[in-house]
Amino acid sequence: MNKETKAPVFAWEDAAPSLKEAFAGKLKIGAAVNTRHLSGDTPECRTIKKQFSVLTLENESKPEPVQPQEGRFVFGPLDRFAAFGEENGIRLRGHTLVWHSQCPAWFFDGADRDLLLKRMRDHIGTVVSRYRGKIAVWDVVNEALKDSGGMRESPWYKIIGEDYIAEAFRAAREADPGARLILNDYNLESSDAKVGTMAAVAEKLLRDGVPLDGIGFQMHLGPDTDLGKLRENVRKITALRSLRPDFQIEVTELDLSSYRWGDLAEDIKWTEERERRFRETYAALFRFYLDLAEEGVLDSVVFWGLSDGVSWLNGFPRRHRNYPLLIGRDLRLKPAFFEVAGIGTGD
Repeated sequence: MNKETKAPVFAWEDAAPSLKEAFAGKLKIGAAVNTRHLSGDTPECRTIKKQFSVLTLENESKPEPVQPQEGRFVFGPLDRFAAFGEENGIRLRGHTLVWHSQCPAWFFDGADRDLLLKRMRDHIGTVVSRYRGKIAVWDVVNEALKDSGGMRESPWYKIIGEDYIAEAFRAAREADPGARLILNDYNLESSDAKVGTMAAVAEKLLRDGVPLDGIGFQMHLGPDTDLGKLRENVRKITALRSLRPDFQIEVTELDLSSYRWGDLAEDIKWTEERERRFRETYAALFRFYLDLAEEGVLDSVVFWGLSDGVSWLNGFPRRHRNYPLLIGRDLRLKPAFFEVAGIGTGD
């Protein structure tokens, strides 16, 4: 396949290659989606069915939309998500049960340790048990660490203490003994301090018998990402398999921003050189992911978004358009898509 001159096709077309088929038996390939894309014979819904074998709800399963008031659960979006997965044979990830952000204030209002633990357990138990056997993976705790290393001093940490993580995982395991339970965070691939803290926290959890099944590397990457450092830091976490042979990592929120973090320059121009670097970086990543898959360390890679047009990176932290995914904003496949698909098939 000539990946540089391959004519672009739409991701949903019958003639288009499929990422889930290219990596079948090697890696599950997924995307973060919203329920508005899960119904009807739309290009978005057809793309999801054709391209992905695992899905994450991008925002609608976070604590704030699910339980906006104490005891009032809103399950409509999650129910539609679960039904779509079952109807289409797609593995589902729940995101997220415990997070300092997008969590309603009532969780913490007037709470001491015992009350907050009860509220947390009630939320986890109610949500996870409802989708027992339907949602296969949960990001149980999200972004518990500081960027500089150490524990994030969130309300969960300040009121309960560091063991809120262990208690959250125990509650999730009780609610669904068969689900995979993940501790998820960002910048693990780039920060020595943060990955060091994660390795220490995960080791303690495992030694204490906490049902931690794996670590989620979000992998929100940029043009200055050091791939050597990324590989090194991943290995610091996969070394935990010495404590538990079935311990794994997941790539949970993959994208490759066109901008360096904090770069507020004008909109970029998409040049041939930028395209080449974009394609080569994604190719290097997926070759590494396949190495990990062959070792049994990694079995799923999830892109954070269906296409450039719905990426969270459009407008955050800048107002510019961004181009971080393999599928363009018009749902056409990029040259990097063909490069990655070829790695999956061995072409």
